[in-house]
Amino acid sequence: MTSTTTVQNDIDSSTKDKHSNNDDGISNLTESFAALMPQQLIDKYETRFYNNCKQSNLYKPSGMVIPKLPMYHPYHPFRNTIGDDDILQAPLAVILPNTDLVPQPLLKLIANTNTKNKIIPYFIVQTLPYKPVTEIICRYQYALFPNATSEMSGHESIWAQSYIYNAANKEKEEIIKQIEPTQIKIYESDKTKDKSPTILCGNSMKLDTVDNLIGKGIWSLVLGSNSGTLNEEDGMFTEISHVFVGYTYFLKDDDAYTQFLSLMKDKKTLNDVLECIIPELIMDT
Repeated sequence: MTSTTTVQNDIDSSTKDKHSNNDDGISNLTESFAALMPQQLIDKYETRFYNNCKQSNLYKPSGMVIPKLPMYHPYHPFRNTIGDDDILQAPLAVILPNTDLVPQPLLKLIANTNTKNKIIPYFIVQTLPYKPVTEIICRYQYALFPNATSEMSGHESIWAQSYIYNAANKEKEEIIKQIEPTQIKIYESDKTKDKSPTILCGNSMKLDTVDNLIGKGIWSLVLGSNSGTLNEEDGMFTEISHVFVGYTYFLKDDDAYTQFLSLMKDKKTLNDVLECIIPELIMDT
């Protein structure tokens, strides 16, 4: 078993070299969140990803700008939108340099996993431009298939599991929701009809509805396994191939993102930002 301290030290050492070569505005993200604001307000789409956060190629031809990180949206990302021109976007995505902001219950869960892989902590602001009753599903293919493209050939599958954490009650920190392990499959579609890949993800990955998520956020720990073998004692995979832990904040659309930036303009650090929005976490459903 790996200790929580060891897990965090491993993350710190694995990201140290990357930060040393970045611009000051990126390497000091956790020290000066406000430094992002001028760029974002002027050119929010070109400067939205920071600290080695890369864009996923899935659905890129359709105009979605999504990071290679866990995302949340309906089973089909282009249906049930409010308007014809609305589309899912991630206006801001940051890979955190360490796990300083991650709640202890999630760090303890990571310490209990059988993984030797890199642990990626992140912060995302994403839109949900869908009708209020639309069901939102955990859509982790962007993170679990990081190199998949819109013309991906062949077939791949991976098992995913997620733990949702509520930090609103400081006196009782606990995991409030465990998403059942589900096999996610991705395979090449009929190119004569659609050049996008087909991704299957069961309804067991359902998170909540749009009206319960807008203006709120979640901490989640996402585990991926190529083997899909579960340990009967703790319900975790015996072998972990992917580990993502981070905070996702949900906005209705791009206009809401502009308002979000205005509210955050006086916040100096990512910690200040999270302290401002974390009390509005989702509750168990």
